Amino acid sequence: MQRTGAAIVTEIGRYDTTTVLERALPVLEASQRILANNIANANTPGFRPSHVSFRESLRSALEGVSSGVPLIATHPRHISPGYAAPSIVFERDTFEPGRNDMSTFDVDREMVALTKNSGRFEVLSGILTKRYQQLREVLRIT
Repeated sequence: MQRTGAAIVTEIGRYDTTTVLERALPVLEASQRILANNIANANTPGFRPSHVSFRESLRSALEGVSSGVPLIATHPRHISPGYAAPSIVFERDTFEPGRNDMSTFDVDREMVALTKNSGRFEVLSGILTKRYQQLREVLRIT
């Protein structure tokens, strides 16, 4: 389901900043791995690159949808894990092959995506680090 930017912002507004940042970083990490895989397969005949849908994966992470095995509490006093790994939403390239080997790989497009993803990760991890520093400072003062 395609959502508008305003709908995403409204949905994210229900969560505190730290939660959004903590859930966004694993999505960006998965995206980085997929982009690196795409680049590693640049010369593979017939290769179709994949990409992570950041919006849908973040939405999934914020909803707490797990892609792994759910943890089950067997006793009422067990501590709830509170957070499961996000379900990463992948998209396959739908471009028509532009190369003789039937690959849809475009090095420029992949490098731009890799740069954007790295920048996002750096900015979000920097903000999260600052948030943790602020929390430590508050705890130190009180």
